Amino acid sequence: MVVVLAKFTSLPEALVAKSLLEAEGVGVVMPEQGLVAGQIDAGVTGGWRLLVIDDELEAARQILIEAQIEP
Repeated sequence: MVVVLAKFTSLPEALVAKSLLEAEGVGVVMPEQGLVAGQIDAGVTGGWRLLVIDDELEAARQILIEAQIEP
């Protein structure tokens, strides 16, 4: 099952967090990433979400905490 790990109002912060998680081997998806090139700003629609598999949720949270990234 896929769960929401974090929601960001800043696109750059969301991209940094996503890249960090990917570098650590965590499978992460940002569904709103496609909106960046589109007509709608995800910041207006509630922000950018990072989704992970529920089995990786705690490890992903710990990675963000250690990097001092607030989800």
